[in-house]
Amino acid sequence: MSESELTDLLRRFREGTCTEEEKELLELWFDQTSVRSDWKWTDTQAREHTRQQMLNSIQMQIRETDRKPRRLWPYLSAAASVALLLVAGAWWFIYSGNGRDRAADYSQTAVKPGTQQAMLTLSDGSSVLVDGAARGVLSKDGDMTVLKTDQGNLEYRKDSDGQASDGRNTLLVPRGSTFKVTLPDGTVAWINSATRMTYPAGNTGSERLVELSGEAYFEVRPDKKRPFRVLSGGTEITVTGTHFNVNAYEDEKDVITTLAEGQVLVGREGKQAVLKPGQQALSNDSGKLTVREVDVEGTLAWKEGYFVFDDMELRSVMKMIARWYDVEVVYEGDIPPRRFGGTFSKSKDLGGLLSYLGQLSNIHFKQQGKKIMVKQ
Repeated sequence: MSESELTDLLRRFREGTCTEEEKELLELWFDQTSVRSDWKWTDTQAREHTRQQMLNSIQMQIRETDRKPRRLWPYLSAAASVALLLVAGAWWFIYSGNGRDRAADYSQTAVKPGTQQAMLTLSDGSSVLVDGAARGVLSKDGDMTVLKTDQGNLEYRKDSDGQASDGRNTLLVPRGSTFKVTLPDGTVAWINSATRMTYPAGNTGSERLVELSGEAYFEVRPDKKRPFRVLSGGTEITVTGTHFNVNAYEDEKDVITTLAEGQVLVGREGKQAVLKPGQQALSNDSGKLTVREVDVEGTLAWKEGYFVFDDMELRSVMKMIARWYDVEVVYEGDIPPRRFGGTFSKSKDLGGLLSYLGQLSNIHFKQQGKKIMVKQ
C-alpha cells in the first residue's frame, strides 16, 4: 500500500465512510508492518485527529460489546479485533515521533509474563514446591493421595488405605503465577496470582470450608448435605454446587463475589444477598453489601489468560499488572485520573502492555528492572 493510498484510507476511516473490507485491509496493513518507522506523518493535526478517532472507535466498540450477553470466546474474538486497532494506534503514535522516547523506557529489560507455580503445605506442616516436583504422586495426607498431573496441576484422589484427615492444606500461589487444583471433594479451583487458599485435607465433616486471600474461581462439586463455604476478609459465601469467582485481595477495599452458574449466598456482618447468574456482590469492612449486574465473561477472563479492563482506573490496572508480572509500582507526583478499556493477552511481555497504556493515556511508564515508575 502506497503512502497516498494509506492516507486516503485513514481519512475515510476517521470520517466513518470505510467499508468493512477497507477496515480489514487497514487492520491487515498495521498487523503486517507492526512498526513503520519508514512512514512519516506530515500533517500533525490529521495524525492527532485520526489517533483520537481510532481510540473513540475502540471505546465505542467495547461499550457496544459490553451491552450484549455473550460467551467468553466470541467476546475475546471481538475484543481481539479491537485490540489490534489499539496496538496499531499505539505503534503508529510511537513512530510518528511523539512516543519514541517513552518506548525506550521499557524495551531494554523484558519482564516476562507469569507462569504456573505454587507451594503446597500439608496438614503435618511439611511443604512441597509443586513446580519443581516430578509428575505423579507428591505426597499422601490421611486417606488422600496428592498428585501432580501431566498438565502440572494438583489433584487429590481418595486412597483405600489410611484414615481420613481432619487437618487442612494450604496452597500458596505467588505473584506472577496462576494454578489449578482439584480439591479432595472434587471441586475444581483456578487460583490467581498472589493468593493463599486453605482447605480441608480430606472429604469429611458436615461442611467444606475454604479460606481465601486473593482470587479464585470455583466449580463446586454438588453436595446438598455438605455446603461449600468460602471465608474471605470477613465475607462468607455459601453454596451447595455452583460456579463462582471470589476476588478478595488484601490491598482492595471490597471482597467481590461473581456468580457464573447456580446460586450463592453472600453474607457480611448480618447482611445477606442471594446472587443469580450474572450478578456480583461487593462487601467491605464498613458492613456495606451491594449487588449489581456484571459482564461475567470479562470478570473470568483472567483464568483464560487475558486482562480485561472495563473502564478501570489506573491504580486498579497497575495492581493487576504488578501481581501478574511480579513487579513493584511506584507513583511519582500527582497522577491525573485515567480510566482504561480493552483486552490484553497475559502471555505478552510487560513492555508491550505499558507501551499501549502510555500511548492511550499520556501517562509516563518507566521500567527499572522489576520496578515500574509512573508519572505524568
